Amino acid sequence: MNTLNVVDTAKELLKFDTSTNKEQTCAKWIVDYLEDIGAEAELQIVAPDRANAIGKLGVGKGQGIVLSGHIDTVVTGDVNLWKISHPFEPIIKEGNLYGRGACDMKGPCATMLDAAKQLAKENYKKQLTLVFTSGEDSGGWFVRNVISEKKVTPEEAKYGIIPEPSMMDIVRCHKGAGGARIMIHGKAAHSSRPEMGINAIQKAADFLYELRNLQKELNKYPHPLMGPSTVECTIIQGGLKGNIIPDSCTLSMNNRLITGHEGPEVTKKWMEDIIKKLSDKDPTFKATIVSANGGSPLDIPENNEIVQILMKILNREPIGVTYFTEALDYTRVGIPTVICGPGSIDQAHTADEYISLEQLELGVKTFKETIKQVCL
Repeated sequence: MNTLNVVDTAKELLKFDTSTNKEQTCAKWIVDYLEDIGAEAELQIVAPDRANAIGKLGVGKGQGIVLSGHIDTVVTGDVNLWKISHPFEPIIKEGNLYGRGACDMKGPCATMLDAAKQLAKENYKKQLTLVFTSGEDSGGWFVRNVISEKKVTPEEAKYGIIPEPSMMDIVRCHKGAGGARIMIHGKAAHSSRPEMGINAIQKAADFLYELRNLQKELNKYPHPLMGPSTVECTIIQGGLKGNIIPDSCTLSMNNRLITGHEGPEVTKKWMEDIIKKLSDKDPTFKATIVSANGGSPLDIPENNEIVQILMKILNREPIGVTYFTEALDYTRVGIPTVICGPGSIDQAHTADEYISLEQLELGVKTFKETIKQVCL
């Protein structure tokens, strides 16, 4: 008989170090938990030492809801920076639960499990699906295995919730992810005779200046909930040796895209326009677009049923965010999915990461009520 409460469950999940591409042991613990409460459960192996966990109540009863969270975490960083707790030795202090993944997102995963446990014996009219994935923060993005192998389908789930830490705000839209790689071409020469060469790094600086001008233009057209698309150079690679004028420099861009900017052709056009502008005024400027891509944003309409259900339960208006989640993967296959979870994203990836016990309780209460309205 499972007697764990939500805090106990969160503590057990936090004890597993899932920061190093080894989530299988934690996923197996979740499968055992799900089977103990009477759910149909499966361990989905996705790579060596890596696995997803899937649980279902009311199997085959028709389109219900999927709750989906990831069980991997980012690395701990310098353990000496953890002053309140060891990353994998969770403790409670002053109303908060501390440990790596407390808010992102083992605490929220615990609320999914506890809500399901409290309603496990009910007579389900629609199917409840619980998914716990690997690789969202640590690399792999194995939610796609859940979808590609049809572990959850639109015939089983009418819509979904990702309980990423949002302080239980209802996030109906977030930006898409994209980017580009630009090769700036120069000409090598001895650094004592720079006039004999073309400094690719200096030409890259010209490109970056125009990238800022592009951002100023994008800032004029923000999405009402997500703000504007952003274009940021996050990696510069160039130069061979201190006494050689660099003959090439590569710029890697990370873009976050709002509705209307999602296609790779949009990002490519932005890059082409900058290259043309610079080439027109500087005949020595030459650059090649190595790659350009643009991912779709999440943009669930406010009148969607799952948004309306959560608005009534929480008495809140929906918001948008700038980060990227697994919600888009479910939405793409016909399961409109929003983000709504306990804890603050400000605590994610930090030393002494924590989630408040109050938020855990609100998460359980909200998911119980949602399951009741959708599945019972």
